[in-house]
Amino acid sequence: MKMKRETGMALITALLVLMLISSIIIGFTWLVMTDQAMGGYTNRRQASFYGAEAGMEKLTANLNTLFGSNYAPTAGEVNALVAVANDPAFPGITFIDPNIGTPGSGYAIAFPPDANGNPLAQNHTITAGPYQGMTGLLTPYTLTVIAGTATGGEVKLQRVVNTVGIPLFQFGIFSQTDLSFFAGPNFNFGGRVHTNANLYLAEGGATLTLGDKVTAVGEVIRTNLSNGWPTGTGYTGVVNVLTAPGTYRAMGMAEGSLTGTLGSAANPNWQNISVGTYNGYIRDGDLVLPQYTGKNSTGATSLNLTIATPQLGGTPVDLIRRPVAGELAAAPGKLGERYYAVASLRILLSDNAADITGLPCATATAPIDLSLMAQPVGAATFPAAVTAAATEAGGVGVAGLVPLAASGGGAAAYNSTNGYWVKGTTPIITGYIKIEAQTAYGVPCGTYKDVTAEILGLGYAGKNINPNTTIVPPTLPGLPGGQVSVNPQGCVDPHPNAVIRLERVRDNPSTQAVSNGCGVKLTAPVTIPPLSTDYWPNALFDPREGNPRDYCPDGTTGGACSLADGDATAGPTLGGTMYYVELDVNNLARWFTGVIGTSGTSAKDPNTAPNDFTVYFSDRRGNYYNGAAFAGGWPPLSPSLNETGEYGWNDTINDASQYGCPNGTAGSAPGPGEDFDGTGIQYTYGAQAGQYPFPTAPGVGYATGNLYNAANAFGVFNTAILSNWKCGNPAYITTGVKVWPWWYVVNPMEARENPPLFFRRALKLVNGSTINLGVCPNLVNCGLTIATEDPMYIQGDYNAPGGAFGASCVGAAAVLADSFTFLSDSWNDVNSFLSTYDTNKRSVAVNGVTQTTYRVAIAAGKGVSFTQPVGYATYQDFGTDGGVHNFLRYIENWGGATLNYRGSIVSLYYNRQGSGDYKCCTTVYSPPSRGYNFDTDFLTPACLPPHTPMFRTVNTIGFTEYMLPQ
Repeated sequence: MKMKRETGMALITALLVLMLISSIIIGFTWLVMTDQAMGGYTNRRQASFYGAEAGMEKLTANLNTLFGSNYAPTAGEVNALVAVANDPAFPGITFIDPNIGTPGSGYAIAFPPDANGNPLAQNHTITAGPYQGMTGLLTPYTLTVIAGTATGGEVKLQRVVNTVGIPLFQFGIFSQTDLSFFAGPNFNFGGRVHTNANLYLAEGGATLTLGDKVTAVGEVIRTNLSNGWPTGTGYTGVVNVLTAPGTYRAMGMAEGSLTGTLGSAANPNWQNISVGTYNGYIRDGDLVLPQYTGKNSTGATSLNLTIATPQLGGTPVDLIRRPVAGELAAAPGKLGERYYAVASLRILLSDNAADITGLPCATATAPIDLSLMAQPVGAATFPAAVTAAATEAGGVGVAGLVPLAASGGGAAAYNSTNGYWVKGTTPIITGYIKIEAQTAYGVPCGTYKDVTAEILGLGYAGKNINPNTTIVPPTLPGLPGGQVSVNPQGCVDPHPNAVIRLERVRDNPSTQAVSNGCGVKLTAPVTIPPLSTDYWPNALFDPREGNPRDYCPDGTTGGACSLADGDATAGPTLGGTMYYVELDVNNLARWFTGVIGTSGTSAKDPNTAPNDFTVYFSDRRGNYYNGAAFAGGWPPLSPSLNETGEYGWNDTINDASQYGCPNGTAGSAPGPGEDFDGTGIQYTYGAQAGQYPFPTAPGVGYATGNLYNAANAFGVFNTAILSNWKCGNPAYITTGVKVWPWWYVVNPMEARENPPLFFRRALKLVNGSTINLGVCPNLVNCGLTIATEDPMYIQGDYNAPGGAFGASCVGAAAVLADSFTFLSDSWNDVNSFLSTYDTNKRSVAVNGVTQTTYRVAIAAGKGVSFTQPVGYATYQDFGTDGGVHNFLRYIENWGGATLNYRGSIVSLYYNRQGSGDYKCCTTVYSPPSRGYNFDTDFLTPACLPPHTPMFRTVNTIGFTEYMLPQ
């Protein structure tokens, strides 16, 4: 029997067990419910995260696109990226405005502002990405994206990105195309080296030293030159590559990225060689084209200029080309990158005025017709604006104005006594000229002022460089008996303040009795040659352009190679005679600083130093194409549809011919080394003589069209101008007597006084040893950049006062051109005609000159490499582009004299005008002793030349996810 106190225990126990079981059930249920809730939360968060991540990637891509088309976007342009329309579309995802917390675009972008509220770009050392260690213009942006779901999920992401602009001239050596090293003497330029294509490394017999990081997006090749020549023969010198700062290792022949040359197998040890042995100081990339493997990359990436980015759709050569009609509306970003648009001063010459006035951003003032100046100054049609401007500050005065050159020939037939190829009074210097100064800088174009008359009013005629006191004009004097000095009689310029010179005093002017034959005297009584026949165009002979091979015209490779040496066929070719405009750099600086003229100071930007100062020059006179637009749209045509900005003749290599005789036909595929444009088209229009529409000269009845048509022909062909020594006429030459660029002039002096038959224009810079442009807004001396789409020559010391490099950061200089050639302190144009194919008659030592010094960054084009021909004897390097050591051209016998150069060497494109193939060393030049070095001033952004081109990129620095309350 149970005790009374035990009554109900079973019930209590049952209840406790029941409660325990209930608790377990409740806990399990709660656990399941919580797990389900957490799973739902995770799913919502995951969906929100993916939405936010997609939004972040799109926002980053949009910023990248904006930056690619505009390096300095405004706050409005940046903030426009956060519009709702830019959100990616995802079902179930809502983007929440980070600034107000309600549905919106989901985007926010923050940046440090400048004084105008726009994104502030500052100079920084780059700490990440392929440009690590370089200095660039950097702008940090903080990107925020918030995305949520309809069921409450929400994720906030933030990313910090830097937009970075890398100055081109911070590279010691840069090449858009294949890059070759194979110098004979020691070569140690310094600075970073990069090519967007293949890198060929060799050394003739000494040591090549690569003193900084080296990157090639294509292959690194040690076994062959770019023409296929094996480096084991003649190129076994040392190639030193860094393994650590200050520590080098000689790179073996088997240490390239391929086992041989292009087309061979990938080197299986390359990864370890590049990243291990050399610690990443030499890398290749992932360029994948038929001739590249792209499978062995160690991290090199392609670097593209802004104008060549997909957003703008241009190519590097567009930097120096004129724009096309309508570009302001159709492609303002591309226009804004051209030197044409950013120039402080631009100088344009064409045969058709519409090819100037039809360009974007041109002022309304009509160009000046130069043929109107080839007549007596007092004539009623002589441009009144020039006459008026001559009386302004620094002007020549009305009495100092002179006519431009015109023919002194007869009315009926060619006469070798005077040597003129066109009838008497026919203008020799023709075309239209327009010069504009930018007075308020803007994007893509600022405000320009026409200053053509003002610049011409300062003068346009140069001095007599070969005075003759015995031959009475208009009789044509002969060549000098030997090489002459740079200024044999100390002649003065008739226009000492001229910024540009379109002509020079002929050797024997009508005033030849004055000043030892100079014909000019600027002290009382002043004497200046008054006749149009007293002047000749500026001309020099360039044997690299004029001779298809490094042979004397008679086929020999040395000895008698000039008229003076008895080679009767040694006259200059028409294609090698270059007609140039002379730019006096010292007077240009005096004009910009207000010493002469009236408008130069208005071209100075008081706020933005990189705008001070840039000059753009384009001379397209004689550039004539008459046909339908080219397949693929390249080259683009001018407003008149007649100009291309290119020589228009690439049938010039012809590797199967010992003498380079043309073998193509119009419209056929170009041969090896001839496809400068990359279009696969054989261009021949530039080989047609004289087919350009000259202006009509007053009172002459001067016919337009072919300069040497039946109405104007003087019987000079097969008389004064003879067919090529070795090559017959190409089938595509269809004009009357079938003259083409490799015909030669019997009397070289006639090439100096007559107009060009082909598009052979150039720019020569003179008097540039000291460039004084004052102080810029960044408190350093202003610099000078000069860009041209034509070939460029610099004569004498440049940006090197007293022949020395001078102090650091005292005014940086740069030039960009189709091709670039150094001319020494000894250079005189006359000697190039005396010794068209004999370098001994172009000796730097003629004046006792032992060195010439240049301090300037140089960007230009080069030739296309091709396989070394077989079947006839050539040099080992024939077919290459000449290598880095010959990229900057010479056309003199330097004879061991020193060429001091400090700057940056940049190859951006293939030559389009100065397209003569590399050749050395019988007829073109004998090399200098090269004192070449990278200018380390360029590593300091404030010391860069004005408007240095930029590479642009966007680097991601940080990424953060924020946990938001649910």
